[in-house]
Amino acid sequence: MSIKQWVFTLFLGLPLFGIAQKKKLVIKDSTRYSLSMIYESLIDISYVYDEYVELSVLGFSEFEQSIPILKLSNEKTEEKKNILIVGNLHAREFFSSKFVLKFCNEFLYSLDSDKGIYPSARELLGKYNIYVIPVANPDGLKIAQEDWKGIESHKSSIDSIKRIGPFSDWKANGKGIDLNNNFDDGNFEVKQGHLFEEKPASQGHKGAFPCQAIEAKIIQDFVDSIVPLLTLSFHTKGDVLFWADRGTHAQFKGLDTKINTIVAETCGFILARVSRNPKEYGAGLENYIRAKTKRIGVCVELSVPNGTTAQHPPNKFNSLVWQKCKNMPILYLQELARLYPLYSSIFKE
Repeated sequence: MSIKQWVFTLFLGLPLFGIAQKKKLVIKDSTRYSLSMIYESLIDISYVYDEYVELSVLGFSEFEQSIPILKLSNEKTEEKKNILIVGNLHAREFFSSKFVLKFCNEFLYSLDSDKGIYPSARELLGKYNIYVIPVANPDGLKIAQEDWKGIESHKSSIDSIKRIGPFSDWKANGKGIDLNNNFDDGNFEVKQGHLFEEKPASQGHKGAFPCQAIEAKIIQDFVDSIVPLLTLSFHTKGDVLFWADRGTHAQFKGLDTKINTIVAETCGFILARVSRNPKEYGAGLENYIRAKTKRIGVCVELSVPNGTTAQHPPNKFNSLVWQKCKNMPILYLQELARLYPLYSSIFKE
């Protein structure tokens, strides 16, 4: 059985037929994507763009759901830098996984079509290997959408976790740990932050120790294996970039300021102040990237605030997210390519 056949069977348990062979897949803007829909889209993408895409399973969640990863690359043999894009660390933030999927679709389409929206796609793929984790928290996504199929046996343990608000507000993983408070950046012990919960909860619980959540451990180990030059972690909401903290900002010698300022101004985002207190900012994926790998990590909060924790309706994705942010990943890659030669010495071990 080929790797693609194995991956297809592992994700969906379906026979190999009826794979879409059109050259441009469409991620439906007005649809709320379930985990199974995400899996189906990834498999379609991997078949249609076979020459550029390697689809595999990074690992399995607490409830044994696949955590898929796409590698976008070409056959160029010269050394290339690694880029990591992550969506849906937080369960309820379904705009983030959809954004990541749509970006992959449009980027791949632009490689071979003059109708693509990213004219620089081929050039950028000559410089970077792009790794994409569209859904880092599959258990949490299923809980937030009350999609119990495949996790029925865990329903009683889920019900025992402190729930703050309805299931649709669920932010944690299936064990009640906030993944973006569970990375081992050196600040875990002091981390408290907003709505701090001592015990497992639908939001606000950092866990008992770093990487207690299997999903955080899997992602952290992968980061260590590829050491991405840039990591973009997509969240919802705020239209704000969290891009620097007091403990690591100085090491980038202004490169992080230049890149994030351009992105924020171009996309109409707020550029957050440099975070001052590790009690508030610590233990996130972007913090781990900056503190432990000495590379650039950004938390991107998609869509405007609406005064509640509830996510915007799915039919607002195009107007609130895609039209505003579709060029954001490309901007990061272009600016990094432009400025890296001037700052490459800061990344030397």
